[in-house]
Amino acid sequence: MKSIKYWSLVILLLACGFSSPAQFFKKGDRVCFVGNSITHNGDYWHNIQLYYATRYPQLGVQFFNCGISGDVTGGILRRMDHDILIHRPTWAVIMIGMNDVNRPLYDAKRKNEEGIREKQQAALAVYRRNLDSIIRIFHNKGIRVVLQTPSIYDQTSKMAGNNLFGVNDALKVCAGYVREFAAKDSLTVVDYWAMLTKLNAEVQATDSTATLISKDRVHPAGVGHLLMAWEFLRTIMAPAAVAYITADQSEKGSQAKSQQCTITNFTRKDGLIRFTALEKSLPFPVRADQQPAVELVPFAENLNREILKFNYLVPGNYTLTIDGVEMGSFFSGELERGLNLALLQQAPQYQQALKVQALLQKSWQLEGQIRALRLIEHRYINNLPGSNNLETVRRFYDTAHAHKPDSDNVRKMFVSYLENKPKEADLIRRWQHSLDSLPLLNKPAPHEYVLKKN
Repeated sequence: MKSIKYWSLVILLLACGFSSPAQFFKKGDRVCFVGNSITHNGDYWHNIQLYYATRYPQLGVQFFNCGISGDVTGGILRRMDHDILIHRPTWAVIMIGMNDVNRPLYDAKRKNEEGIREKQQAALAVYRRNLDSIIRIFHNKGIRVVLQTPSIYDQTSKMAGNNLFGVNDALKVCAGYVREFAAKDSLTVVDYWAMLTKLNAEVQATDSTATLISKDRVHPAGVGHLLMAWEFLRTIMAPAAVAYITADQSEKGSQAKSQQCTITNFTRKDGLIRFTALEKSLPFPVRADQQPAVELVPFAENLNREILKFNYLVPGNYTLTIDGVEMGSFFSGELERGLNLALLQQAPQYQQALKVQALLQKSWQLEGQIRALRLIEHRYINNLPGSNNLETVRRFYDTAHAHKPDSDNVRKMFVSYLENKPKEADLIRRWQHSLDSLPLLNKPAPHEYVLKKN
């Protein structure tokens, strides 16, 4: 009779197999990120897409931008068919709420306005009701859902500018609704609100004017977006390992002690170690503007570990090269503990990952032009008779928006729309083919490692 300990181990192994982090998004999945301007901008989930492109080179998950700047839950419901479901998603990743709370209701000038509390509560009630409807639509169509709490409104920074104090408290209520629905339907929930509130307080403990968001208190900048990607990936238990490469006493021993890579052509003689390693993944390249994020959280430890170790070294200093490129001079103890190659930007693997990033950035630029078209259509002209005629759209702008206070920003959007709408079919075609070369570009290559005693 099998012991309880045995069956417990079997159950644990089966559970780990069914919930393998590598399989959260599977081959063939189509993932729609649904939301407002923070999703429309896309930086946080672009980082997630970059992680998948480098960590799972041949998986081929497709990501779609379904964010509209300024949108609310009601807007998502109105554009559900023609802007979201049209992509035939297998997953819908939802973050909404920043605009649903109706931020102007928290202006200090309206603090004593009659009925202001009731208006604030009514906005939250509409948010809760609409969010539930959105989730039900996806569920009824067999589309899996990831819920994300709203990011924060920075009402604690002492930086200059109008502060709509109370908005972040309203977003906390929205975050509570998100957690409630996630618990009710056993959904994955990514809690940006809690994470950003905590880390924002930490940076403001030493600088009261600091922020992880931006001067408008609403839109996270590069650092905030990388922190959001980090929170998403660790929530879905994305693996930390790019590869673990161990140079042991023999090729067989090196292969046995390595993970996510194949070791060949191993030689060890007269203070020189040489071998070839073919890894299964690439490291994640962190942009310069996002570097402060990796000082706030253990990003590399959690998500970007490409560890190279050497066993049984004679004490002393050694020079490491990969494909003839010098990585640096290292003491034997450091090499035995392990180097994280993902932090060495001169490494060939990192340079390859930068090329993957550059290709994705070109795709995102095309995506941005297409989303700008959808923004004008959704926010301004969907109900305009004859909106398929550009001259009608031009007259509409001149009549309804040219002289409003936000006219400069809106003018730029309409000018862009009138310029790019005739090119829409070509933009979509170019975007659809923008990642055709990705399977070749992100395919890991073998690299020759040489360690020589100085």
